Amino acid sequence: MAKVKVVDIKNVPGERRDPPRTSWILVSEKTVGSKNLAMGVNETDPGGMVPEHKHETEEEVMFFLSGKGKFVTEDEEIPLGPGICVYNPPGGKHKIVNTGSEVLKFVWIYAPQLPQHRVQK
Repeated sequence: MAKVKVVDIKNVPGERRDPPRTSWILVSEKTVGSKNLAMGVNETDPGGMVPEHKHETEEEVMFFLSGKGKFVTEDEEIPLGPGICVYNPPGGKHKIVNTGSEVLKFVWIYAPQLPQHRVQK
């Protein structure tokens, strides 16, 4: 039987990106050997965003912890704030925009995990 793995975010280097945001990949094939999903935390700076993109085969869940923003799809804009959970099915373009004056912080989960979360063979 596989052993339980524990990851402390304090020991994980954040990946800084532009527009200004930082992502910590906590659970993935690379970090703990997971096979079916990836999980992490994102902090998007005020005025920043996760640019428009889509996931062809991955389901995505985001749970918002703090800040204010909007989840923008081709059809709608969903207000974001603490306690909001968004399920995003595969295939649709979307972006996340920080509309507030503080960091927009959320937990993200992908299943299956994105190719960049896997060990390259």
